[in-house]
Amino acid sequence: MLNNLEPHTRFSFFLDLFFKDKTFPWFYNKITNNYLKTVVYNTTDTPNKTSNIETCIVYDIPNYLDIKTTIQETNLKEISFPLYNGYAVYFGNHSTCDAFLNDQVGKSRTNKLRRHQNRLDLSIAPTYTMYYGAIEEIEYKRLFKELKRITALRFTQKEEHNFELPYLNYYEEIMFKMIFEKKASIYVIYDKDKPINITLNFIDGQTMLHFNSCFDVDYSMYNLGHLNTIKHIRWCFDNNIKLFDMGRGDFFHKRQWVNKTYLYQEHIIYNSKSITAKLKAKKIIVLYKFRFRMVAILKKMKFHLAYGKYIKFKYRLSNKKVEKDNTTYNISNGVVIPKDKKIVKINYLDKEYSNLLFYVNDFLHKNFEKNSAISVYKDTKLASIYYIKGEKNTQKISIKSS
Repeated sequence: MLNNLEPHTRFSFFLDLFFKDKTFPWFYNKITNNYLKTVVYNTTDTPNKTSNIETCIVYDIPNYLDIKTTIQETNLKEISFPLYNGYAVYFGNHSTCDAFLNDQVGKSRTNKLRRHQNRLDLSIAPTYTMYYGAIEEIEYKRLFKELKRITALRFTQKEEHNFELPYLNYYEEIMFKMIFEKKASIYVIYDKDKPINITLNFIDGQTMLHFNSCFDVDYSMYNLGHLNTIKHIRWCFDNNIKLFDMGRGDFFHKRQWVNKTYLYQEHIIYNSKSITAKLKAKKIIVLYKFRFRMVAILKKMKFHLAYGKYIKFKYRLSNKKVEKDNTTYNISNGVVIPKDKKIVKINYLDKEYSNLLFYVNDFLHKNFEKNSAISVYKDTKLASIYYIKGEKNTQKISIKSS
């Protein structure tokens, strides 16, 4: 319980309060999850009421959480207003995962996703690990290092500035302990020992908060985003999780899964006897309500599509001084592999050959090949020439830098 608050404070509901052992301000009395009808937080402690509060702002509160406070016993008053939509999957009406998938995405789409899964399993035979209850510290640190790397690459691919990195540093600080307490989990898809999809989750009772997920762009052809979601949904059913909260962001990959839409809210608690505090609260309310309405109007006008193009243009403009990679890759299929004296076998997963990884995966995916049955060779005389030999096909990769 936070007793001694400064006159003006601002908290992220999850990052500053919920994930820190549910250390809420003293006026929080009870929190109920209205989807699950479960009590998330309840205190009988006698608060040491802070009398010098002017404004206390708590933001990013899902409105399916019903928060009871004790401010009615004080000079404090509360105003709440919407920020943006959040999206969740509620499993309470389904007894099995397959029943949910058939009802939510349909048999045709489910079968298509199963084919994607079979293709992934055929090509690279990945392993799947949910770190929940235990994890080696060295692997924990390696996963976060890799997550930061693939996130940076993903943002570069999307031509967007990386706003996730500061949050990843924060998650790294808090999640190790929480995994052992079963309050958090990290789900990883591995190609051998290489993480190719990493997901950070927080868990509270029967709720999983799906906070961050990213895949290696060199494996983009495998539809990892959707397959990762299915793996999480199955894990939820196996572990009695009833609510899979996918958070904010109206992304295409979410729409087919979610069956609940809610609002994130901001709550302002202010001193009703302070003119300054009252004016500040009213000003914030007016600005945010205006912003929320304008965003809704602009979305109807599809302004967000134009804004997305502007963001990409701005990104390109700010990065135009960065030296561009003008390397080209020419692909030739069905070639004759040279004799052994002209080529040497390499491990394409080694860092020095990271530029080949996308093309090897593309070869595996398109030709229904297994990575355990292919060989990748380097030309001993022409360093820019590589060969892939599979059970069904062959390929030559010619790299040219300009």
